Amino acid sequence: MKTKIRPPELLEAIAAHARAVLAGDIETAERYVVPGALGTYRTAFAEAARLGPFDAYAAPGLARLGNQYISKIRFESACSSALMQVRWTRDKDDARWLIAEAEYFPPGRTPWTGVGRPRPAAWSSVNASANENPQANR
Repeated sequence: MKTKIRPPELLEAIAAHARAVLAGDIETAERYVVPGALGTYRTAFAEAARLGPFDAYAAPGLARLGNQYISKIRFESACSSALMQVRWTRDKDDARWLIAEAEYFPPGRTPWTGVGRPRPAAWSSVNASANENPQANR
């Protein structure tokens, strides 16, 4: 089994950013964002903030994608929650972890929403190949 690598400085950046969001400290929260991603970050967090205010957060998921990481962050209150997916990258000097992209998933939407089943034509060609060579499925 492959060892999970979780850089401690990334975990601290995720936590510090989430604490700034909970405190309403927009200036500090935005220091964790790559300047080119600031517009989409603001849009995503503005959508999520409509469900707030929040008083807690959880970071239930973290996955490595090349030299970047994707984290899930759920901001919560007693009556609502907002799920965010955030892509983290190193700055140009490799000194800090920064947000390269943020996406808000409204209630009922997941990262897989809208991803449909394969087209029937794709399935028919796979099935045809399997039927021609039954040994291929063993």
